[in-house]
Amino acid sequence: MFYMLSAFNLDASTDVEDFRKAVEALDAHLKDLGLIESTGPLGRRVTDTILDTDDERGQEYFFINTFKDRAQSDRAIAYVQETDDPRHKAVYAQVSDPVFTCWEDID
Repeated sequence: MFYMLSAFNLDASTDVEDFRKAVEALDAHLKDLGLIESTGPLGRRVTDTILDTDDERGQEYFFINTFKDRAQSDRAIAYVQETDDPRHKAVYAQVSDPVFTCWEDID
């Protein structure tokens, strides 16, 4: 499997529930196109624990996208870049300071 962690802040005017619905709509559309396996739940970072040691980034929210492999991920990115999909725009327009990290399972 291939994964992408999206970490970000939400604009002050963004309603978290509306954002969650926008992410779910994008996920459903990408699944229908065979471009993603799943999108995990929206999470909020917890910084007041010794377990959070990342002092370099201050993003508060995150979710993880799962792809069956790198090729599927590359097709999803190509689709988003080439089509200017309104569902992706609805999600991306509400975030600030996005950071993306990718990794894959070691077989």
